[in-house]
Amino acid sequence: MTAKYITIVFLLGLILTTGCNEDTIQPQLFGSIEGQVLRKDDLTPLNNVAISTTPTSSSVITDAAGNFMLENVPVGTYSIRAEKEDFVTKLEGVTVTGNNIGEIVIRMNRDTSISIPPTTPQVISPLDGAQDQPTSIRLEWISVDEDEEDVLLYDVYLYEDQQSDPILTVMDISDNFLEVADLQFGRNYYWQVSAKDGRTAPVFSMLWRFNTETFPDYRFLFAREINGKYDIYSANEEGDEIQLTDNNGSNWRPIMSPNRDKIAFISNLGIDLHIYTMNRDGSDVTQVTSLPISGLNSFELDFSWSPDGTQILYMRNSILNVINVDGTGLSVITEAPPGTTFVECDWVGPGNKILVRTLGNAPYASNIWLLEANGAFVETVIPDLPGSTGGGVFSIAGTKVLYTQDISGFNSITGRQLNARIFQVDINSGVRVDLSFEKVDGTNDLDARYSPDGAKIIFTNTNNDGISQKDIYIMDLDGDNRTLLFENAEMPEWK
Repeated sequence: MTAKYITIVFLLGLILTTGCNEDTIQPQLFGSIEGQVLRKDDLTPLNNVAISTTPTSSSVITDAAGNFMLENVPVGTYSIRAEKEDFVTKLEGVTVTGNNIGEIVIRMNRDTSISIPPTTPQVISPLDGAQDQPTSIRLEWISVDEDEEDVLLYDVYLYEDQQSDPILTVMDISDNFLEVADLQFGRNYYWQVSAKDGRTAPVFSMLWRFNTETFPDYRFLFAREINGKYDIYSANEEGDEIQLTDNNGSNWRPIMSPNRDKIAFISNLGIDLHIYTMNRDGSDVTQVTSLPISGLNSFELDFSWSPDGTQILYMRNSILNVINVDGTGLSVITEAPPGTTFVECDWVGPGNKILVRTLGNAPYASNIWLLEANGAFVETVIPDLPGSTGGGVFSIAGTKVLYTQDISGFNSITGRQLNARIFQVDINSGVRVDLSFEKVDGTNDLDARYSPDGAKIIFTNTNNDGISQKDIYIMDLDGDNRTLLFENAEMPEWK
């Protein structure tokens, strides 16, 4: 065998041996990973979570429902990494097989070691230092919590000027506003807000200030009965009203002082009926009388300021008293004849005269007398006529008198009237004029008074059944143009 032949055989054997030992080449396989990221404490979805894999394949961000999908991931076992600010990074394992979807749910915990407090609350309304704000007001502010999942709660503190303790504290509200009503007129107020996220210390705003508008110059006063309790209101012709009294008793018969700085009224706040005064905004309520005002019918009782506003004239059954507004100097003006009591009175500056209505042994037995300021009798202005009488009150000049008379002549022991009408009588001539010619049949006109300029008359009208609602009207001095002014209101005053 030649050497050349041996060499060829050897090479052929080497080729055959090498070809038999080579590995088979396999194709590359891929799958997908589908998952959702939830908050562990309440299982709500987490969005904007960064998802990556180890070994590295690809990365994505979770959607609004916390879902994610990794596609074309080579087969194998992976560690899924979930990262979000303020949450503890979470690793979860998953295996990817060829042409299949690996599913995974990742639950993440909040990172309680890191917390960002809310921003300091900033005022929206009313601005710090705002003037002439309404007495019912919306307090509004803004604060932001960068921890998106936190729910901010607020505490609100409202202070009145010169008061160290808040007059209003509202805790744990989620709204960034608060409606506040019934503030005082012409007062300075301060307020502050704290924002709380439940994880960090409360963040307090600065102390903001505003003041309220001054008390409006409303010209009308009246009493209103609600659920058996009377209270006093101030109002204007447009129908805007302010309740002035709010105590445990009934308060009625408001009468403005001549210089319009005080209101006197009757109240049963104590055991007996007394006359009180208050400022025009209802503040500084002060008892004037030491001996009570009294008579047969408490709601018919009347009193009067002196023309100079320093004294109050009032009755204690058969005694007519005068007292200084500060409660001193109580004295007796005059005493009624036996079997007679005083019910109403008025005191006019021109001529310095007093008008009184007396009551006999029945609610319909009345006289209206004219007296000197010292109580001396001058004359009978209105004698005891059939039917009940009410009033009277002086005109501005003191020459005329308004009063009411039930012309039906109905003499009821209960005091019911069927056709009470308003009359004006001239004291000197005795001529009287019926001003209720536009009155609706079956109703009574009561409690008539002059307007401040003497050109109109304000009065109460009600059904003659004695139980219906009372309303306040005005009309011209001659009785024309009757106009409804206030509903469910009585005992009007116009200054």
